[in-house]
Amino acid sequence: MRHCCQFDAHDIWYLKDTDEFCNRTLFIGVCPVCNKNLVNLYQKNIKTDSVFYIKKVGDTAIDFVRNLSHECVYSRNSINKMNLKPKPYGWKYGINKQKKSKNGEVVIEQYSADFFGNKELIKKNNKIL
Repeated sequence: MRHCCQFDAHDIWYLKDTDEFCNRTLFIGVCPVCNKNLVNLYQKNIKTDSVFYIKKVGDTAIDFVRNLSHECVYSRNSINKMNLKPKPYGWKYGINKQKKSKNGEVVIEQYSADFFGNKELIKKNNKIL
């Protein structure tokens, strides 16, 4: 059972602080060798500043996660989903498009875009939106 000690976490939960413990982190994953569920909980004692480590394997790991699910403040997967913004962020570049309207007028649209495929209309016919 020694191979169940190290694994790559599929998700990391950051838990609420309690009266005794702070900096509580729950690592959830699967053993690459035996394919059993693994859970590691790291938490720091407030009074003694010592770090406690709890490891669960198999069905007890599933029950342990269910018991701690209400204490989860946020998880790594939820943060990754939040970073997918519809508006441009980071490095930006401009896109200019010229279209003809139904009246025969020329409409110029300026977009701000990023390298992730997000774009936002900024100006239309020299009117800032």
